[in-house]
Amino acid sequence: MMLLIRTEFKRTFRSFLLWAVIIIGLSILMLSLYPAFEDSFGDIADYLDMFPPAFLEVFGLGEGGLDMANPYGWYGTEGYLFVVLIGGSYAGILGASILSKEEDDKTIEFLLSKPISRNQILLGKAVVVLINLLLLNGCLFIVLSATFSFITEYEFVTVLMLCLGPLFLQAIFASIAMAISIFVTKSRMVISCSLGLVIGLYFLEVIATLTDQLNFLKYLSPYEYVNAVSLVNDHTIEPLYLLIGMGMIFVSGFITWYFYNRKDITV
Repeated sequence: MMLLIRTEFKRTFRSFLLWAVIIIGLSILMLSLYPAFEDSFGDIADYLDMFPPAFLEVFGLGEGGLDMANPYGWYGTEGYLFVVLIGGSYAGILGASILSKEEDDKTIEFLLSKPISRNQILLGKAVVVLINLLLLNGCLFIVLSATFSFITEYEFVTVLMLCLGPLFLQAIFASIAMAISIFVTKSRMVISCSLGLVIGLYFLEVIATLTDQLNFLKYLSPYEYVNAVSLVNDHTIEPLYLLIGMGMIFVSGFITWYFYNRKDITV
């Protein structure tokens, strides 16, 4: 199985580098803009007062929300959204393609001819997904630590939470995408479904925030689980959200394992 993990990791490494450069580059860009706006936050606050509270809550700027005058609050409003959206998209694409591409590229017959079980294939590919996500957020942590240390006083726990939150979100999307790929084997179609899920759940969270009658929908959106306000201000993920997210990962993993071992592999 170690050979499978090494081979699969090499196959995904180039795309990992591309996504990592995009995500980390955007994070650095957003933080580098902070000094340019440092003297204008008073005017920005007056401007934001004109917007409805519900609208500000979408960006974490409502009552009890983030303080844009603080570098960590600035990143939470300006940079964090890019990380969760683009990182979630990467996780969805990776999880969707890691299994489906074997059938789509007609390489699954060769893989199954090796002395390796379906469970080992599944576990090996899941490990590769996890390694990629850990590497991505590990690199992000190192870069954010260096950048925040240069801009302001370094807060280890805050930076750690700003990287653990996206990692948790990405794990949820990757596990759901892997489950989808069991039933949709065409790579393009399963990737489209996964991206639709990633973007659709973000808009679901926006709707839940803007509309009191639909506030219950926030429990269905993983973006709410890793809200920047909770990560920056409270340094925590709410236990209920953590439980729901872990449940999503477990259920998706079980569905993937159960049906992958019982499906007819297309060659």
